[in-house]
Amino acid sequence: MIMNKFLKFSVSGIIIGGLLVGCSNSETTETKEEENSNTVAAKAEEEVVAEQEMEELLPWKSSDNFGEWITKSIEILDADLDDPRIEQSNNDEGFTYYLKSEAISELQHEMGAWAEGKAIGEDMSNLHLQSSVLGHLQFVRTSHLGHNGEAIEAVELADQWEPMPDDMREAFNYMKQLFHDLDIAVNHDGVGETFGVTHTLNGENVSEIDRAWTGGGMPANELEIGHFTHGEDGVSEYDSLESFVNDLSDNWAHDSQFRENQMDYTAEMQLVEKSLYDIAYFETEIDELGMSKLFGDLQQTGFEMVVNDYEAGDKELHKELAAKYEAILKEIIERSNGIFKDFESGE
Repeated sequence: MIMNKFLKFSVSGIIIGGLLVGCSNSETTETKEEENSNTVAAKAEEEVVAEQEMEELLPWKSSDNFGEWITKSIEILDADLDDPRIEQSNNDEGFTYYLKSEAISELQHEMGAWAEGKAIGEDMSNLHLQSSVLGHLQFVRTSHLGHNGEAIEAVELADQWEPMPDDMREAFNYMKQLFHDLDIAVNHDGVGETFGVTHTLNGENVSEIDRAWTGGGMPANELEIGHFTHGEDGVSEYDSLESFVNDLSDNWAHDSQFRENQMDYTAEMQLVEKSLYDIAYFETEIDELGMSKLFGDLQQTGFEMVVNDYEAGDKELHKELAAKYEAILKEIIERSNGIFKDFESGE
């Protein structure tokens, strides 16, 4: 009897233990299923958020052939350019960069490709800036052979050009990176590895390219106005103070072609920074006109805009300084006794 009782308890224990184990396994399975379900839900939510963020990052309008222009531009950058002037220049590296940049600009004009929107407008501005840098530096290295740019493409004088500055290679590489990342954004729905240099994809390295040509990448608080000016020993693409001021006022106008497809502040910063050099270059002519004070105020206001740095700085201050810059420019034209044409802000 005792043995049977023991056996009964033993069997009961096994049955109860089995039930407990069964319950435990059931609970574990339910827990795992719940965890898996939560994980799937979390991933789905992350994908939705990522998709929403992407939609927020890529709100642009563009021509139907904008993506095609990007593809063809990359081909120009990566392939050998079919231009006899390259060989005639003894395969000058900087001149090749310059010609490829020009070819891309001409292609965009021929195709009528465009894009607009806050983020992509900033990226297009950076692309245009790299192109401008390449053109300007090609002018600089040939300016001793012609102060009005006569030797920029004079391949017969290539052996007399100044050595290619490293900045030309840097600008060309930035251009390649920008086009690569825009290709990912426009032609591949934002999927793919990037250099992180576009606003469109919220690139982690976008600040690097934004300030690469603002004081040579120096922090704004370390800049001095002299960093931007070369005085009469420098160069300018303009053959006269008149042509510089008239071009500046035309481009500054709020309905100007220069402002198309880019944010106002990016257009203003390009004009302002470049004007710092040109004002210094035409110092003698400015003195002769008795307008040193006005141009000095214009230059100082432009410098304050550069130091403020719209992206990281005070946006309201930028607007105030831009309005002040515009007012000074208008006053310069009004007091020039007809030397400069009338200024229309376009507002």
